[in-house]
Amino acid sequence: MALPDQATQDYLTATFKSSLKSPTKIPVLDLGGGKSVSGVCSIAKHLQRTSKDFTGLNLEERMEVEQWIEYASATVKFVDSESERLVLKELNNWLKDKAFFVANKLTVADVIMFYNLYSAFAERLTFQEKELFIHLSRWFHNVQQDNKVRQSLQHLTFLRTPVYDGVRVH
Repeated sequence: MALPDQATQDYLTATFKSSLKSPTKIPVLDLGGGKSVSGVCSIAKHLQRTSKDFTGLNLEERMEVEQWIEYASATVKFVDSESERLVLKELNNWLKDKAFFVANKLTVADVIMFYNLYSAFAERLTFQEKELFIHLSRWFHNVQQDNKVRQSLQHLTFLRTPVYDGVRVH
């Protein structure tokens, strides 16, 4: 299991304590009474609906959270570097005037998106490329400050000043 996938599992396990089982690569949440929810997306949606950490959203915002969860699982699994750049550009534009993906606070959408983007930020994006996606980088840096979200993942470094591009302007 890749490191971000393990961190997702760790986050869900910490949130649901002993109710989360993972006999295979697909996590299963035991709801009791013979009922269960399986799969990261389904468990994330359940978490959004039931966790005290994520209350206070209206119906429209809850639906938007669920859309971002689906988007993260369907779109942010990059096939090639070209599609990765297009998705990062789209996410960067979305966050241009927002602190989080939905509402003005951390939601499950942010948590799931963070885990899905972690590998790109940790392994493939240079400091200069992170600067190109400045709004997405700001959001990522903000979310990773929460130890409960970051779990076992390494804290990533972002430059605080613009990178010198070799052009002198007077």
